[in-house]
Amino acid sequence: MRLILQFAALITLSLTLSGCGKDWLIGKWEFDKERTLDAMTPPEDPETNNLLSGVVSGLQRGLSQLLFTQFDGVTIEYTKNEMRRTKNGVGEAIGYKVIEEVDEKTRVIQYDDGDIVTVQRVEDGLKSLMMGEHKVWVYFKPVAN
Repeated sequence: MRLILQFAALITLSLTLSGCGKDWLIGKWEFDKERTLDAMTPPEDPETNNLLSGVVSGLQRGLSQLLFTQFDGVTIEYTKNEMRRTKNGVGEAIGYKVIEEVDEKTRVIQYDDGDIVTVQRVEDGLKSLMMGEHKVWVYFKPVAN
């Protein structure tokens, strides 16, 4: 009996330490403006520093301003079956379900309104793929308690 209890404790400890014992999506997250902007900014390349790169850079700045207006100050909280979004003290909640676990760090979520979003776990947070005219990863960091 003692061997069984030790084995069960070992399994529990290994699952907890590997992150498998807790759903990484569940928690409270806030928009990470700096990281999102860094991900949208292409690296400087002197060889491609021409008119076309200037146009692309201008489009990215416009897109980033649109995103920042939409997400600045946003906090999202995932529970087991609901996503709560708040901004400036006003919030909304919507149900969701995970429709695909692509790998240990990637989930495809379908919200009750039919929208489908890909969410990935990243170092110190998560990112969500926003679809539209341009695909953009929006980053979130854990809310400090």
